[in-house]
Amino acid sequence: VGLDPAMGTGGDNAAIQVWSLPEMRQVAEWQNNRTDIRGQVKTLHDILTIIKDELKELNDPGTEIYWSVENNSLGEAALIVIEEMDEDKFPGEFLHEPKKRGIQKSIRKGFSTTYKTKITACMKMKSWMESGKMEPFSRNLIRELKTFIAKGKSFEAKTGETDDLVSATLLCVRQIQVISR
Repeated sequence: VGLDPAMGTGGDNAAIQVWSLPEMRQVAEWQNNRTDIRGQVKTLHDILTIIKDELKELNDPGTEIYWSVENNSLGEAALIVIEEMDEDKFPGEFLHEPKKRGIQKSIRKGFSTTYKTKITACMKMKSWMESGKMEPFSRNLIRELKTFIAKGKSFEAKTGETDDLVSATLLCVRQIQVISR
């Protein structure tokens, strides 16, 4: 489960993507451009709780839940809300950027999107989708994928389009890469 936070003031959408593993199928999504950061984190918590309860109902309590947030700019506010809501009350494991070798610095929670991490995740997602390993199901995500293009040395939505659902999916791709190591 990945949260790409937004201001919640009517501009960019905040987006949450939910992918099942090992099938790599999209099973749920949420997006909204009017929900504030606190509401976005509460929605994330609610989705994680629903997943936990459904797994319990299916008598599958051994299945693990992984989740994270993008921690760039607005993500810092999401991290504060997660801390205020008590991270331990969020079902599943909160995944973070892996520590780089030789660096003793404490780890920042969540995932930072940089030029390098975005390109790597985009290439992995493209490979998985083209080979049929990763299956998107929502019309909104598929629409965004069709307008998510190479621009300069990076990728982003065509002018006038959005890419928040793609960004949340890229966060899930990065989590899958961490889990797979």
